[in-house]
Amino acid sequence: MAVSRDKRLGLMAVPIAVLAVLPASPGAAQQAGAATTADSASLIDPAAMAAMDKMSAALQTLPSFQVQSDVTSEVVLVTGQKIQFGGTVDVAVHRPDAFKVVSRADTQTREMYYNGKTFTIYAPKLGYYASFDAPSTIGLTLDKARTEHNIEVPLADLFTWGTDQTVRSRVKEAIVVRPERIGDRQCMHYAFRQEKVDWQVWIDQGAQPLPCKLVITSRTDEAMPQYTAVLNWTLNSVPEAASLAFQPPADAKRITMASAATLAKAEGEQ
Repeated sequence: MAVSRDKRLGLMAVPIAVLAVLPASPGAAQQAGAATTADSASLIDPAAMAAMDKMSAALQTLPSFQVQSDVTSEVVLVTGQKIQFGGTVDVAVHRPDAFKVVSRADTQTREMYYNGKTFTIYAPKLGYYASFDAPSTIGLTLDKARTEHNIEVPLADLFTWGTDQTVRSRVKEAIVVRPERIGDRQCMHYAFRQEKVDWQVWIDQGAQPLPCKLVITSRTDEAMPQYTAVLNWTLNSVPEAASLAFQPPADAKRITMASAATLAKAEGEQ
């Protein structure tokens, strides 16, 4: 049976090799660099970047929020065929010290918790949970989960959008597509391109310029698998930090959190 290829997605930029002609002189190199900069600037619509700035500011003004998302992810078989899986991701955030993320699908369910001191991941169908000592901020905790334990928190960009000032420098192309409806919301569709990922966002044109939909396309795989999330926001019900805390069921078993280095070694030995 065909197995899936690596399809990890994320809003990140990783340099790729660029085919270039060696310039005949330093002056030619400067001219080529200037031309490249000018060409890059012409591919970025200021209106698209301004819309992202406005959305980022709106997200950062939310002290707490809840988002219910219908998500679709693609797995690419070695034959090149794409297989889609659906699910839901429910996010509740109490800034600056707590969040709860529940990712449900037929293939697996995971719950992730942060209380300002500890990050916990729980697999309710298996009955196991594991934790690590976490930093004092959500952003640093997400970074530690990813880099030290190889854990990607679904829709983590919603927590930190607007706080990473390097995002702008990673954008190579940005366009305004057109106004479109997502459910009963009138949204504006934007598309962006980075080194190894394309992403699209639909932003609500109502009172709160929040994202209605996200599509992330991997460019590291020639089949270009996608991850799609349709977001539904709840802003009038503020979650308390205590309500997001992890309470292990009586029959749950605690296990040790694996490190990214251990996981990489295990994969290398397979």
